[in-house]
Amino acid sequence: MAETRELRRYGQWAGSEQGQPEDVTKCIEEVWPSARRGGWISYQCNRKRGHGPDGLYCKQHAKEKEQHGR
Repeated sequence: MAETRELRRYGQWAGSEQGQPEDVTKCIEEVWPSARRGGWISYQCNRKRGHGPDGLYCKQHAKEKEQHGR
């Protein structure tokens, strides 16, 4: 039987305590916009999954995880 887990939440802050639920088709990396775009609320990476540990990352973030040994 497949293991079920709670979905991750992104962009939680005092004005949005629930944040946004994880989109299971996208990379799980939490990213931050640049300061010019109001860089204080994180969000889920918009790229498709399929790389890295358990296929949960996009190519870019899988490569970063591999390089940093995380």
